[in-house]
Amino acid sequence: MRSLFISATACAFMATLGTAYAEPTKPEAARAAINKATAAIKAGNPAGVIPLVDPVITTLEEMEKEQTVNCADSTAEALMLSLSQAAAMDKTPAKERRNAGVVAPDFCAALFLKGFALIDLMRMEEAEVFLRRAHETAPLSAQYLNEYAQWHASARQWNKAHDLFQEAFDLGEWDADKNRKKFNQARALRGMAFSEIEMGELGSGPINPAFEAPEWRTYRTDRCAGKAGCLSKNRTTIPAPIRLAPCHFASNLEGGINRS
Repeated sequence: MRSLFISATACAFMATLGTAYAEPTKPEAARAAINKATAAIKAGNPAGVIPLVDPVITTLEEMEKEQTVNCADSTAEALMLSLSQAAAMDKTPAKERRNAGVVAPDFCAALFLKGFALIDLMRMEEAEVFLRRAHETAPLSAQYLNEYAQWHASARQWNKAHDLFQEAFDLGEWDADKNRKKFNQARALRGMAFSEIEMGELGSGPINPAFEAPEWRTYRTDRCAGKAGCLSKNRTTIPAPIRLAPCHFASNLEGGINRS
């Protein structure tokens, strides 16, 4: 399962990366808000998510006024992001350079959860903004990229969706968590296949080696069996086209960011 928490070591490391800023929502409060927002999503109360995560998002936006901000889920991710930020800064003219920092994942989870909630509220255009921002601010999260790709699939933007699902699959290769890697890559493969079906390309050329992966052959979704937008309980082959039903997002929320 994807954790929204980071270790104490990671917190201490990331605290050294950013510049000082006023922080209306402290990390502990952000964490508590994400816990409550996740519970609200699971309870079928998407409207209750927005007032919980908005203060966290406001804090993130205040940080972004002063620096480039990314979220990391571990010390390794923090190191990779800080190196990427430094490389980008080296390529930027001195007068245009900004400070950069890495913060706890809860701040990006707020964007992600607001996107979830807006989809359940059928506010699709607004949802795109927050899912895109979650991906851009947490660029190493295959889960967030999958969800952004799924938004494009729901809008029938099949080429864009396919490209993003491919990126999510490739990104998953770097995940040290084997279960999370399997979950996110299976999701990406499923999305790629749906997109190819809709574009009339599935089976028209060489088989993508990724589709031979065990993650694709054995992927199952049990939580929403028989409901619109979800896979059959025993489905192990290419499923019916995706629909953005609430149960679809709830199943991925459980598999992706729940904490035991």
